[in-house]
Amino acid sequence: MSGRGLSASVVLLAALLAGCTGDGPDFPQPSGTGDAALAQVNQGQDLGNGRPDVSYDGLMVRRRVVIAVHSDINAELQGVRAKLDAAAAARNMILDATSPTVLEPAALQQVTPELIVALPASATLDDGRALVDRAVGEGAGEGTETLAAEHFHVLPVLMHDLRFSIGTASPAALSAAVDREGILSDALGNYVTTVGSGQATFSYTGPLLGDGTVESVRAGIARQAHVAASTVAVGPRSAAGTGVDMATEPPWDPEVIEEKAGHAHG
Repeated sequence: MSGRGLSASVVLLAALLAGCTGDGPDFPQPSGTGDAALAQVNQGQDLGNGRPDVSYDGLMVRRRVVIAVHSDINAELQGVRAKLDAAAAARNMILDATSPTVLEPAALQQVTPELIVALPASATLDDGRALVDRAVGEGAGEGTETLAAEHFHVLPVLMHDLRFSIGTASPAALSAAVDREGILSDALGNYVTTVGSGQATFSYTGPLLGDGTVESVRAGIARQAHVAASTVAVGPRSAAGTGVDMATEPPWDPEVIEEKAGHAHG
């Protein structure tokens, strides 16, 4: 790999590499908040810096590989993203934009990415490294270092991959009502709506959501449909592949709080 002062840093979070499971199609439906108001929570961070309380797991939680890019203030992030997309296309991959909060708090404290993208669910850490090598290596045209990208971190993460479904006689009207209220935007950030014959589906892929947030989303959809929250089914976006048993996952590492020199207290 070439580049003036450019490094492709690979950070391996071993704690995220354990606990795969091939759970079957029985998806938990924990008792929730009904039609209680949506709690003000940050996406993927329901318990402060601790790992969210996640009962919606199995095929609803997936291991993904992300590339987190640290850059300086003059970075041309669109150009960096274009380089990564071109490298991915050469390997028959499509990158998905995601939120930095897919990273654990301790990792996020160190990495602080200005750009972060997720590889396809089937991609490995080696795929991520190869993609970065291609994006910044010889023959890549204008190198990413000239676009002010300083470090590339290839990281394993856990992501929720959820589908909220509800039967309704007016799926398009329900979708519009949910969008107007904004509860899904507040709780999920980005989501995809699909309307069909007698059903509306709201799909989400992103940082882990605590059970409270999932229940709030169910309640928000149900409120617009004038039905009970239990009417909204929660399941995986796909039945293929391997999910994660969150009960076997180690807790997140805490952030390191360091007292800066020169700042007196008291």
